[in-house]
Amino acid sequence: MRTTVALVFAVLLLAGGVFADPATIIRERAKELANQNNVRQGVAAPVPSAAAPAPATSAPLTPRQQAIVRLQADLAAIKTGSTTAPAQLQQLARDLAADAQGAGKPSPELVSKLAADLSSALSQGTLSSAGRNRLLSDIDAALNPANIQTAQMTAIVADVQAILQANAVARKDAAVVAADVKVVAADIQKSNGPGPR
Repeated sequence: MRTTVALVFAVLLLAGGVFADPATIIRERAKELANQNNVRQGVAAPVPSAAAPAPATSAPLTPRQQAIVRLQADLAAIKTGSTTAPAQLQQLARDLAADAQGAGKPSPELVSKLAADLSSALSQGTLSSAGRNRLLSDIDAALNPANIQTAQMTAIVADVQAILQANAVARKDAAVVAADVKVVAADIQKSNGPGPR
């Protein structure tokens, strides 16, 4: 019975995507292009960056800042045209999970999928340091969604896709990473209970 329901649901989703109104498809692609242009022109990210590089002071880093520094190193270690080693993927997944500082933690399976898809996407294109920091800022915001409203989360997910596409990542792969970010944020929000709307 479950398989039948799942199959019917999958067919309906596929049919909805295949038979989408051409105007809707054009509008969505135009939004994607506008977001990519904003990334290329350096328009500010949708959420203030908590992932900015730590100041060079002697003050100890907070756990969140430590997680961000580790994530910056993880993302910088992914090289264009190469495959990511399993140990490197596990480290990326651990660091992504460690960045979630609220009461709710993301599912390990969802974080592992995000790490794998993100690694695969980043191996297609080369992100500049600014692009990597902006991507990290968006991911950090999604992993810590306590004070983020639904419209802001939608903008964050769109920005993730735009950053990747603006840096030569295939649209379908950028969309997969953006969807992963959205699912992880929803999982965290669900485990935290109702948040701001």
